[in-house]
Parts: sequence; structure tokens; C-alpha cells
Amino acid sequence: MKLLVILLVLALRRRDGGWPLWLTREERHQRFIDRLSPGGGALAWWLAVALPTLLVALLFSWLCGLAGALLTLLLGGVLLLWLIGVESEFRRMDTLLVRGRMNDRDALAGSAARAFDTGPLTATPDADGERAWFNDLADRFVLRAGDLFAVLFWVTVLGFGAALLFVLNRAWLRRHPEDSDWARSLDIALAWIPARLTTLALALVGHFGMVAQAVSGRIWRLDDSRGLLTLAADAALGGDADSDEPAFQAGVNRLEGLQELMLRALAVWLIFAALWAVLPT
Repeated sequence: MKLLVILLVLALRRRDGGWPLWLTREERHQRFIDRLSPGGGALAWWLAVALPTLLVALLFSWLCGLAGALLTLLLGGVLLLWLIGVESEFRRMDTLLVRGRMNDRDALAGSAARAFDTGPLTATPDADGERAWFNDLADRFVLRAGDLFAVLFWVTVLGFGAALLFVLNRAWLRRHPEDSDWARSLDIALAWIPARLTTLALALVGHFGMVAQAVSGRIWRLDDSRGLLTLAADAALGGDADSDEPAFQAGVNRLEGLQELMLRALAVWLIFAALWAVLPT
């Protein structure tokens, strides 16, 4: 049933518009935490992160039978949409690629700023500035997709409660970055396995040898999950673009290659979820 929920949610995220505000706004998790615990501290974390996680885990553990399966499909779908957002990273990248192919720099920069919080492209019109801007956009896209894969991993392996813990704890870090050493350690632990499996998926669908060489010596580090993903994605794409190609066009081409790469990595993740679903429990 969890696999069906994942497939349904991924399909729904590809549609346009019509979503309520509580599902579309980027800061939905931080708003939720702020309502439950305006202040910081360990007690507030237990109220805003641990308690909702426990309640969700108990709810979905209790549901069974046909009625429970239907409730799991409904409630799990809504919860997963809230956790990962209703706007697909891949659909957003599709929009950016259309702007790039039209050579509309202002529209591309505006769409990228709304989708991935990038800086202005027009402020850096030189070739080095354009390359830096595209590299930053590519890294943001990879990290956004990496967060999606991490949520899918925890939903598949330990259920919706584990996915909620991952997302709410990361939202807690954004809301209270100054007093969250223990929450940061938990985030590192929860991101470690999904990041390594995503690295493996990128190696399988990209240039395996280049990925293996790029991540050598970093794969076992505990605090390097986000840097590991961007490094692996860059290596999986292979060599750099033709040096004679204009920087803007080379950047668009690289984004298109990255889009295809991450879609293939998503397919690997869905195969993993399907295999996990048929394993005997």
C-alpha cells in the first residue's frame, strides 16, 4: 500500500494548480512547528517533532484490512503531499528548460528564483558568472531531489512516521538553527543512508566509474551527505560540456542532462520500493 501511495503522490505532483495554500507554500513545515512551539528548546522539539511523529506512526500501524488500506491511501497520500510538496521538482525543471531553450534569460532567472531560490542571472552576464549561476541551480535541484528520495526511503522502510520525523526535524533546524545540535545530529543520521543509496542510484544510471572515483574517501563520512549528492550527480553526468559552446547554452544542456539523470535515479528508487514491498515481513 505504501508503494501505491508513493506512485499516486508522484503522479499528482505533476499536475497543474488547484492546490490549497497549506499544501503549496514552501514554509508549511516551519509554520506547523511555529504553531506548536513558538520557542525553542528540547521540550518544544518533543512537542513539535517527536509527538506528531509518534502519533502518525501509531495511526498507520493501527490501520489494517480493506478499510484501513483505503484510509492509508487517503491519509498517507495527503501526508506525503504535505511532506514533499505538491509541486514536482522535475516539473519545475521542465519549465526552466523551456525558458532556457527559448533563450529567455529574464524568465529563466525569475522561474528559477521562485522554484529554487536562486540569485539573479542578469546580474552576472559574463561567462564565468553564468556558469556559477547554472552550477548553483543544478546543486539546488539535486539537493531538492535528494530530499524527495530520502522521504521516499523512510516511507518505504519504516513508514510515514519516520518520514515525518525526517521532514519536521529538518524544518526545526531551519526554524531554530542556533540551539539545535542534537536535532542536527539526528538530521545527519536520517540523511546518511538515503544519500548513499542515491549516490549508488546515480552511479548505476550515470557514469559508474566517475562517480566511484569522485566519492572515494567521502562515502563513509557522517556529515557530508549533501555535498556527496552534488558531487555524485556532477560525476554521473560525465565530462564537461564543449568549451566552444556559449556558457548559457552549455548550462541549459547540463540542466537537461541532470533532469534526465535524476528521473532515472527516481526510477531506481521506485524499483527499490517495489522490491521492498514484496519482501516477506
